[in-house]
Amino acid sequence: MSTDDVKDERWAALESNPEVLTKFCHLMGVGDDWEVVDVWGLDPDLLALVPQPVVSLVLLFPTKTSDGSKAKQFTEVKKDEVGDQAYYLRQLEGHLDNACGTIAMLHSLLNNRAMLGLEGGQGVVEKFYCQTKDMDGEQRGKFLDTYQDIVNVHNMLVSEGQSTMVQSEKVCHHFVCLTSVGGHLVELDGAYNSGPSVVDRIQEGDTLLSSAARFVQSKYITPSSGNIQFALMALVKRHQD
Repeated sequence: MSTDDVKDERWAALESNPEVLTKFCHLMGVGDDWEVVDVWGLDPDLLALVPQPVVSLVLLFPTKTSDGSKAKQFTEVKKDEVGDQAYYLRQLEGHLDNACGTIAMLHSLLNNRAMLGLEGGQGVVEKFYCQTKDMDGEQRGKFLDTYQDIVNVHNMLVSEGQSTMVQSEKVCHHFVCLTSVGGHLVELDGAYNSGPSVVDRIQEGDTLLSSAARFVQSKYITPSSGNIQFALMALVKRHQD
């Protein structure tokens, strides 16, 4: 498959790049005072370098092993009251296979509309929310697949990325969102979880960032003996020099 063929894919893979994801936020209607930054590691000293407040985190991790087999399986998530408060959409197989970057960012934005100043606005993502708020996750996924305003932004950012574009069958990494819902850390994975996965209450003295870091370590890093290749980024208030 040529580069031109990849460009023609409806949902080509989005680059794991803070600048690309920041631009996505702004094109969705988020103000310029918010940005996506790298989280360089999970040690406290490195977490301390991340600007506050942190609205959400986006984790990129491998979903295939070196031999091409699946490294992650689908999980049926138990429904509860906290999960019911979350905005969640499904990454429909066969339609949104490589839209996980955009879906992770939509989860980040639409679960923090008030903090990001989106409520009642005329931005792309707020219009999408208003049209999908009464749908279930499956219906939202189907609606996203035909929502041209977001499709266009996604594919424009794919073409602007700095990395070589990858054809769909060779994509082996996946984005998920970690954010706070009702004072709880929640993992929003449109492909591998059946719904919002409520991790735990964010305890007094903890932050979203510190809670998420412990979760990433325990669920993704430790089981892989520290060998996992991952990237972690945070949606934060832009630091003013």
